Amino acid sequence: MSTVLALATVPFLMAAGLLALMKVPTHLQLTVTDTALLIEPQGLDRWWTRRDRIEVPVATIESIRIVPRSEAPAVPAKAKGVHLNGIITAGVHGDTFWDVRRGDQLLMITCKAGGEFKTLVLQFANPFATLTRTRTVIAHNGSRSTSV
Repeated sequence: MSTVLALATVPFLMAAGLLALMKVPTHLQLTVTDTALLIEPQGLDRWWTRRDRIEVPVATIESIRIVPRSEAPAVPAKAKGVHLNGIITAGVHGDTFWDVRRGDQLLMITCKAGGEFKTLVLQFANPFATLTRTRTVIAHNGSRSTSV
């Protein structure tokens, strides 16, 4: 009887986990220095993305902008990351790094050829503030750094 009960709880736990994914926002730390953008997934995002840190040299950044999800690159069918349409896209998918839940306004960083990734698609609680801070520091390209 206990085996039947245990097996019956598995679908419930899976459904509860998916529901939690829909509610839990991304948890990223973005630090901008005079030479690089450092993206550090925190908490469960480290597990979802399978990355502790990504360093993008400022010289390789082509553009940083806010885009609706519909303008983000397509997720290939075969990928190394996690993808549940409309719920979570995280990790490396083709030449794009993702850490997005259900958000529609996404920070998209496009890199020049030769970098680790062609594009990084990230979700922040306030993507416009993140974009403004990131662009300001990169434009000044000074010796100070900021963390968003």
